[in-house]
Amino acid sequence: NGRGVHHVVWCVRAESLPRVKAFWEGVIGVPLEELDLPELGLKVLISWHGGVEIMAPAYPTGLMVEAANAFLASRGEGVYTVVYEVRGIEGVVSSFTAAGGKLLFRETITPDEVDERGLSDGARFSILQAGFDDHAGMRICLQEQVPE
Repeated sequence: NGRGVHHVVWCVRAESLPRVKAFWEGVIGVPLEELDLPELGLKVLISWHGGVEIMAPAYPTGLMVEAANAFLASRGEGVYTVVYEVRGIEGVVSSFTAAGGKLLFRETITPDEVDERGLSDGARFSILQAGFDDHAGMRICLQEQVPE
């Protein structure tokens, strides 16, 4: 449970997913797990070991659809956020907010959800996340893994 970049999240259009998957797996050699997350409105390709997540708005509604579509409309496909692993997320969120960071979302991914999404090699933990809007040109999502 160290500090540092955990993974980079790209946002692409849904029709780009097959091409992106072929590129990462065939050219770079990183196998990607496919996740269907209708509650978020997303389809996701992910390799946490590879530090890669590619999300695409694939449903008309969902918790992340509006933000993902707005990102694509304003910036096109590209890096959506960098997920940075921290210790003591509450203190870091407070510091980030005090420095002018605008909190967009808080999420707790339970140990069962971690298992369902294939985000663990068997260890049981929760993931606490706090995503921030652009700050000095950076879009950062803080994350802390908390053992069960």
